Amino acid sequence: MSETTDQQATQAVQDAVGRASELEVTGGPWSRWKQRTTQGAPIYPLGVLFGLNMVDELDRTAFGVLLPEIRDHFGLNTSGILTVVSLSLIAGLILALPIGFYADRLRRVPLATGGATIWGAFSLMTAGATNLWALGIARAGAGLGRAINDPVHNSLLADYYDIPARPRVYAVHRYANAAGQFLGPLSAGLLAYSLGWRAPFVVYAVITAVVVVMAVRLREPVRGRFERRAMGASAEVADTEEEPPSWAESFRIVWQVRTLRRIYVSLPFVAIAIVGLLILGGLYYEDIFGLDERGRGFLSAAVEGGAQLAGLLLGIPLTTRLMAKGPGYVVEFLGKVSFLIAALWIAFAYAPNLAFAVVANALLSAAFFLLIPGIFVTLSLAVPAKVRAFGFAVGTLFILPGLLLLPVVGYFADRYGIRLGLALAAPVFVVGGLILASSGKFVAHDIARVWKATAARAEVAHLRKQGKVKLLLCRDVDVHYDSVQVLFGVNLEVDEGEIVALMGTNGAGKSTLLKAISGLVQASGGAVVFDGRDMTHTPPNEIALRRNVAVVPGGQGVFTQLSVADNLRLASWGRRSAREARAATDRVLDLFPALRNRLDEPAGNLSGGQQQMLTLGMAFVSRPRLLMIDELS
Repeated sequence: MSETTDQQATQAVQDAVGRASELEVTGGPWSRWKQRTTQGAPIYPLGVLFGLNMVDELDRTAFGVLLPEIRDHFGLNTSGILTVVSLSLIAGLILALPIGFYADRLRRVPLATGGATIWGAFSLMTAGATNLWALGIARAGAGLGRAINDPVHNSLLADYYDIPARPRVYAVHRYANAAGQFLGPLSAGLLAYSLGWRAPFVVYAVITAVVVVMAVRLREPVRGRFERRAMGASAEVADTEEEPPSWAESFRIVWQVRTLRRIYVSLPFVAIAIVGLLILGGLYYEDIFGLDERGRGFLSAAVEGGAQLAGLLLGIPLTTRLMAKGPGYVVEFLGKVSFLIAALWIAFAYAPNLAFAVVANALLSAAFFLLIPGIFVTLSLAVPAKVRAFGFAVGTLFILPGLLLLPVVGYFADRYGIRLGLALAAPVFVVGGLILASSGKFVAHDIARVWKATAARAEVAHLRKQGKVKLLLCRDVDVHYDSVQVLFGVNLEVDEGEIVALMGTNGAGKSTLLKAISGLVQASGGAVVFDGRDMTHTPPNEIALRRNVAVVPGGQGVFTQLSVADNLRLASWGRRSAREARAATDRVLDLFPALRNRLDEPAGNLSGGQQQMLTLGMAFVSRPRLLMIDELS
C-alpha cells in the first residue's frame, strides 16, 4: 500500500463529503430523503437504532419531567433526588466501558437488542418501586440504555453507512433523543396526570419490547470497511477486520489520538451543563412558574421537539460544508458556539417571565443539537475502527466527573435558589467548548494517522490469511517524544530466521524504533505487526509474554547488585512453573558456561564480556521468537 500523507487523508474526507453533495436523487420526497440520508444504503438499520434510542429517551425524559412528583412521593429534597439521579447515571456510565470493550470483539447487534430488553425490564421496575433503594436500583438498571446506545449504536452506524452519509445518519439517530424528549414529557405528563407517575414507565417497557422484536432482522456490518476503502484499499482488504486488542491496548490506542484526548477532557464540562438542563428544567418550571406535571409535559414537548429538530436540520448542512473545508473547521466551530450557549443559558436561568424562559429554552435546545452532527462525525473518523465502540465508551466514562457535580448544583439550588444553580453551568460549558475547539489544529493529522494505520493493519491481516506475512512488519511508523518527532514513516520487514542490522549515526532513532516495536514507547503513527498480529499499541508486558519478543538494552543490561542467579531468575518471570524456569536457565548456562561457576556472585563483579553474556542469557530464558539487541558490544 502506498504511503498516505495527512493532506491526502484530509482530501479523502473532503472527497467523501463532496460525493454526498453531488448525489443525484430521484423519486418522491420520501425516496429522495432516504437517498440523501443513507447515500443509497438500506435505511432499516437506522430506523431500528432510531427506535431503540428513542424508547430509552422516553424513559429518561419522563423521569426528569416527573421528578417533582417522585421527589415528593419519597420525601426527598432537591439535593437528595439529584443524588439518586447522579448515582443511577453513574452506574450506567460505568457499564459503558466493559460494554464498549466487548462490542469491539463480539457481534454488536445482539448486544444492542439484549441491552434494550434489560433496560425495558428496569423501566418496568421503576413503575413498581416501593422504596428509595428499589428506585435507585431501577434507575441504575435503566441507565444501561445509555451505556449501550452510545458505544454500540455509534459504532454500528459508522459501519452501516459510508463517510458521506454520516452527518445525516448521526443527526437522524440523535433526533431520536429529540423525539423522545418531545413524546416523553407529553406522554408522561398526560399519563401521570390521569393514572399516576408510575403508569408511563409501564407503557415505555411495552414499546421497548416491540422495537426489540424489529431489531432481530439486523445483520452485523464489517468494522472499519469505509475508512480502509477511503485510503485506497482493495475490496478484499477493506472487508478484512482487524484483530481486537486487549483491554490495556484499547486504552493505549484511544489515548494516543490527540483529538480524542481533547474531546474526552472537554466532556465533563459539557455534561454537567446538558444533564443539568435536562434534570433541573422540570424543577425550574415548577418552582419558578408553578407548572404542574401536565403543564411541564406540554411545554417540554412543544419546546424541545421543534427546537432540537431545527438545530439538527441546521447542523447537517453546516457540518457537511465545514467538513468539506477540513475536519478542523468543525471542532473550531463547536468552540465558538459554546459562547452562544452560555449566553442563552444565563438568559434562561434568569428569565423574567414564562414566555421569555420558553424562547430561551428553545434557542438553547436548538444550539445544543446544532453541535451533534459535528461531534459524532468527528468521533467516528478519529476513533480507530477496531476500538470504535470502546472509544465512544471512554467518552461516556469521561462524563462521570460532570455528573458527580450534579449534587453540588442541587446544593446551590436548594440554598440560593434554582436560578443560580442553573446559571453555574454556563461558564463550565464554555470551558468545555474551548478545550474541544483546541483540537482543531491537529484533527486532520490524527485522522490521517488513524486511517493509514487501519489500512496497513487490514492489509497485513489479509496477507496473513494467504500465508504471505512476514514475521515482523513496520509500516509508516512515526514516534514522538512529547511534541518532538523522532521517527518519520519508518518501514521495516524481518522474515522468520532472518538477521537484520540497523545502521545509523547516534540520534538517528535506532533505539527508539526497537522501543516502539517492544512497546516501551508508543508509535504515534503507522503500524507494527508481529506474526500477522498488530501490536502497535500493545503494552510491553503483553508483547514480551504473549508475543515472545525480547529486547537486549544498550548499555548496562543487568542488575549489578543482584547475583547472576537472581538475574536469571528475574528473567524467567514469564515462565508458568518453577520447573520450566529451571530448564530455561540450564539451557542458558549450557550456552554460556562461564556463568555457571559465578552464579552466586554479584553481576557487577563480572567482566564486561561476561555481563554481555548474562544480558543475552536473560533474553534467551524466554526463548524469544524475535530478539532485538541494542548495540551489543
